[in-house]
Amino acid sequence: MSLVPVTNSRDCENAFLALKRRLTPGCQKFKRVIGWLGGNYEAVVFWNSRERFWFTLDWADNGVSYWCPFGRQDPHSTHMLSIAVQCNPPLKGVNHRCAGAFLTDGREIYLAHSGKIAGGRKGIGKTAFVNSYPQGNWRDVQWPDGQESEMIVIGRVDGQRLPAHIDQFVRQVEKFKKVTSKGKQPKATIPPKSTYLPEFGGRKRGYRVAGDIESDCDHGLVVNALADYLKEAGFGKVGNDRARDLYVLAKNGKLRLLFEAKTNLSTSSIYQGIGQLVYHSTLTPSARRLLVLPGVTNAKTRAVLDAIGIEVVTYRLDGARPVFKNLKEVLS
Repeated sequence: MSLVPVTNSRDCENAFLALKRRLTPGCQKFKRVIGWLGGNYEAVVFWNSRERFWFTLDWADNGVSYWCPFGRQDPHSTHMLSIAVQCNPPLKGVNHRCAGAFLTDGREIYLAHSGKIAGGRKGIGKTAFVNSYPQGNWRDVQWPDGQESEMIVIGRVDGQRLPAHIDQFVRQVEKFKKVTSKGKQPKATIPPKSTYLPEFGGRKRGYRVAGDIESDCDHGLVVNALADYLKEAGFGKVGNDRARDLYVLAKNGKLRLLFEAKTNLSTSSIYQGIGQLVYHSTLTPSARRLLVLPGVTNAKTRAVLDAIGIEVVTYRLDGARPVFKNLKEVLS
């Protein structure tokens, strides 16, 4: 399913105002200098103390786009803030020079980013970021001229969990910039098996199963919370890669636990999860396979999962925080 850009100036402004109404409540306001390569600007910034990122939302001086920079420095402790990423949608029409965009599926409006990351240093750019970040919630976008491309859907502009979705995206960009600043080039390869890479809340690139767009943005929230639990509980080496949501290795390096997380209970989503778990555990039949779902399946599905040896972990979202209902019991 392709999304389309919001191009009408009034619709763009309404989307921007909805974004502002969603993000600013509960935030602290500061007057700070925002700096970037070749310039700086004093502005009112908002600090989200729960998710720990700052932002400002304004009309850009260029008269072409909105200005939506984000960063992670605490304004309490510094007067000069550095931008981690800008997500600047155009005021109207289509402008591919803007990394940000408002997209719609005909019902809801979403904040999206092209993956074009600026930074003023060698190795920081769209191609490198895209190659380093296949787990993002990449979605097909159909442009008015008939062209099609992909953008990262960050979240619904008025969505309850939008601050958490933005926080994950900003963290991912910040991590990417830190790696490239050390002279390393991110590679689109499967990382070492003992490495866990925090995920953006979205589907893996390449999967195009129809589903709720906003729920797909919750995927990383679930996987990251599960990884944190496993690490704190001392389960050993926790990892993920471009194919597997999450896994735990035994001391001998063999696969011990394999997780696949889904954000809805649709038949296609469950079928996909079963296929992924079976495929990626075939060479290690002793590994436990766990399907992570946002609720309880029906009796027939539970019987099938039991018959093929797939355990189910259920969760609910408490605001933007996943709460696992039976995880401790299943893993005991």
